[in-house]
Amino acid sequence: MFHKLSAAILTACICIIVTGTPPTGATSSPSTQSQALDPDMMGMVIRDPWYEFGTYPGLPDEPNRVSQERMGQILEEAGVRWVRLEFFVEGDDAAALDRTFARYDYFINEVAPRHGLQVLGLLGFGVVKEVAEPLNTTDGIGAGPFTTDSIYGGGVNPYMQRWLGRALGIATHYQGTVAAYEVLNEQNRLTAKGQGVPASLAARLHTKFYRLLKHPQPADGAPWRDNVQVIVGGLHPKGTLDQGQTGYLSDTDYLRQIYGYSLETSTSPSAPVTGEPFQEYLKTYGAYPLDGLGYHPYPEEIRLSLQADSDLINDRLTSIRSVLAEVQDPARRYWITEIGYNTAFKQQNDADQAAFLRAVYTAMAARGDVVRIFWFKYEDFPPADNPGAQRWGMVRIPFTISTECPGGACYDINGEPSTRRLAFLVYRELAGLPVYHIHLPIVMR
Repeated sequence: MFHKLSAAILTACICIIVTGTPPTGATSSPSTQSQALDPDMMGMVIRDPWYEFGTYPGLPDEPNRVSQERMGQILEEAGVRWVRLEFFVEGDDAAALDRTFARYDYFINEVAPRHGLQVLGLLGFGVVKEVAEPLNTTDGIGAGPFTTDSIYGGGVNPYMQRWLGRALGIATHYQGTVAAYEVLNEQNRLTAKGQGVPASLAARLHTKFYRLLKHPQPADGAPWRDNVQVIVGGLHPKGTLDQGQTGYLSDTDYLRQIYGYSLETSTSPSAPVTGEPFQEYLKTYGAYPLDGLGYHPYPEEIRLSLQADSDLINDRLTSIRSVLAEVQDPARRYWITEIGYNTAFKQQNDADQAAFLRAVYTAMAARGDVVRIFWFKYEDFPPADNPGAQRWGMVRIPFTISTECPGGACYDINGEPSTRRLAFLVYRELAGLPVYHIHLPIVMR
C-alpha cells in the first residue's frame, strides 16, 4: 500500500570535502584542520614512464602522452612539487639509452615543467635491467673480477662499468631538467630474505658516480653539474638480514660503513678507515660525496595507534641523526624518498591511510632536518585483490593483468583514476591548497 507524503525541504549539514571552487549556491568554508607544510617538501613516487610506452592504441613506438599528461594534471591538482621516477635501461647495444630516452623524454621535458614538477630520478638496479638478480655471483654487483678502468678507476667489475656508463649517460642527457638523482634503492635490504649489497660496494659505486658527475675529466664547466643533487639511495629501516642471524647489520651500522667507518667494538666511537671511498673523497674534495640522505622510515610493525607509528618513525630518524653526528656529517638532511600505507593490508582502510599520511607528514616536517617527503605511491599496482593486494595509491587507475603491456599490467589508456582516496585530499590540504567543506540542502520525502 502506497501513501502519498508531502515533500518538505529540510536543511541539514553534510560535510563533503572537495577541491577547487565550491558550487554556486552552496555555503562553504575552507578547511582549517591543519597548517600547510612547506610546499617544496611535497613529493610523490609516480607511475614510471617506462610502463606507459606503446600502450596507446595505434602508437606502438611512442609514449602514451594522454596518460602521462593526465598524471601530470592530477599531481598538480594534489599539490605535488617533486616526483620520483625510476630509470630502466636494458641492453648493452648503442641504442639502449636512446630507447630509454624515448620512454622518458616526454614526461621529463614537457609534462613535468608544464605542471610545476621537479624530478628526482632513481638510478637503481633497473639501470642494468637485464640482470634480474643484482646479488647473483655470476654477473651481479658483487661478481668478480674487479679491475682498474681507465674511466671509472679501480675496483670496478663489469656490472659497475655498465651501471656507471648508463647512469652517467642519463645524467648527461637530461642535465638540469632532472633536478636530483637517487643512487640505488633499499640496497641494504634488497631481497625478501633481507640480503643486501655490501656497504663498501654501494659506497664505491655511489662515490664514483658522484665524482664523475661533479668533476668530469676533462672539466666542461657545465653549471648544471653544480646544481644537480645526488643523494644516497633510501635505506630500509629493518637493516640487512634479521636480528639474530649471522651477518645481521642494522641500518645505522650500514650507514657507518657507507661513510667508511669501522664497526670494531675496540674503537668507541667508531673510527674512519683509510682508503674507504667516502673518506678518500672527503680527503680530496673537502666534503662527503652526497647532497642528501635517502631513507624509508616504514614502521617495522603495524602499531595499534598512529601516535605509536609516528613515535617509531621519529625515533628511527633520531637514531640515524646520531650516526651522522658520529661520522662528522651532522648537518646532512633527510630525503624521505618513500613512506606509504597499503590500504589492503590486514584491517587497514582508506581512512587510516589518510590519517597516517597526515600524522607522519606533520611529524617529519616538524623535525627541521627533513627536506623532502615522497609519498608511496601515486597509483595502486598489481595484484589488485587477494591477500597480496597492493593498494598504496592515492588514486586507483583501473588495470588488467596482461603481458601485452610493460610490467604485465595494462592500465586505463587515458590514465583516468576511478577513485581518488581520502589521502589525496589530505595531501592537497597539507600542500596548502583549498579543500572545502560544503553544506548542502537535503530533500526528504
